[in-house]
Amino acid sequence: MGRLTAVSDWCSLKNWQSLKMLPGDDIRKVKGIKTVTPQTTKLFKGFQEDNLDLVRLPETFFSQILPLINSLTQLRLLLYFFWHIEQQESSIRLLKYSDLSSDPTLMAMIGNETTLRENLETLVRMGILFEAQLPGEQERIYFINGPQGRAAVKAIEDGQWNNTDAERKPIQLTDQQPNIYGLYEENIGPITPLIAEILKEDEKTYPEAWIKEAIEIAVKRNARNWKYVQAILERWQVEGRGNEQNRRNDSQDPSRYRRSWLGKK
Repeated sequence: MGRLTAVSDWCSLKNWQSLKMLPGDDIRKVKGIKTVTPQTTKLFKGFQEDNLDLVRLPETFFSQILPLINSLTQLRLLLYFFWHIEQQESSIRLLKYSDLSSDPTLMAMIGNETTLRENLETLVRMGILFEAQLPGEQERIYFINGPQGRAAVKAIEDGQWNNTDAERKPIQLTDQQPNIYGLYEENIGPITPLIAEILKEDEKTYPEAWIKEAIEIAVKRNARNWKYVQAILERWQVEGRGNEQNRRNDSQDPSRYRRSWLGKK
């Protein structure tokens, strides 16, 4: 009760009023408590409307597995498993130890290989993952405890496993590059319903690489206007983007595109 009272006292209006954060402050210690402001955190920019890459989680993940998880590392690792198998194209979904240890983004979240191995062992003991080793191979492989995983482990135990993953492509967790909508918000401004329709049509008309480069040129010339970007794209479509002289002129002559989107020659 003593600790609860202390927390209650700290949360009182008087104490909150005494906490004054100055503009630009990132971390300050107030009565022994470290307060972190958003400036110290990498902010999430929001889901993109057109991003349809979904990762499925069974209902039992929330009702049975989540109550068993007792560390953030376990949760991150398990979510990574579900994400990874969604990216796989093979008929049998599995992860090798090297799939995990070679992904720099995952390892940055996990910490090191010792922590990785410890948490894999914990998830196996919980019955959430299966660990197996193929005959003649040293590397451990892992399956999620589902119908396919159970069938795969039984096939390995019975000596009936057929290795069909010779052509497995490496899959790693990376930051997605911003699409046309993200680039617009970052460099030009908020997306209105009308702008969203315009972007959708331009996305169908021009290659993604063209749009990204045209936005970069517009930003460099401080011409943060989509009509300016469209003028660049239209010129490339007519004269060819591959012409090095044209592209050099694009970045050096902003007035050409201002005249274009103003309807002037």
